Amino acid sequence: MKKKLYILMAFMAVTFGFTACSDDDGGDGAGVQHPEEEVAGTYYGTWEEVVVNTGTSEEISRNTTEGTITISPNRQWVVNITLNVAAPIIEKEKTDVANCSGNSERGYTIVNPTGGVLSESMYGDQVIDGNLTLSFSETTTQAGRPPLTLQTTRTFTGKKQ
Repeated sequence: MKKKLYILMAFMAVTFGFTACSDDDGGDGAGVQHPEEEVAGTYYGTWEEVVVNTGTSEEISRNTTEGTITISPNRQWVVNITLNVAAPIIEKEKTDVANCSGNSERGYTIVNPTGGVLSESMYGDQVIDGNLTLSFSETTTQAGRPPLTLQTTRTFTGKKQ
């Protein structure tokens, strides 16, 4: 009886040992992610520009205007970002390249621009459910006594069309 039980247990161990999950090696490309394709498109929305005197934290001006941003795939995980003219905030078209990561469940993040117009001042940029939020800032110094240092922050909020 013990011998039959031992054979039965050995047979079950071998049977369960060959059980496998579905093929998930991604050979058909199903597992490859392309966030740059998911975020690509034209986003329509509103630009807001806030200028602050960094010495006093006083708000100097605030402007809003309608505008668009175009995002196009560059290569895997990389996108081209074009800020289309939206006077008076964006006076001429500007383009930069940045990394893109994430997925449709958590949203996509756009980071590390290459040093074009967005430079290293870009922050908090994301696409969630087709909604883009993009912000960047720059600091300028105006001559005078004392010199005036201004922090200009531009924020775009829009929806993919």
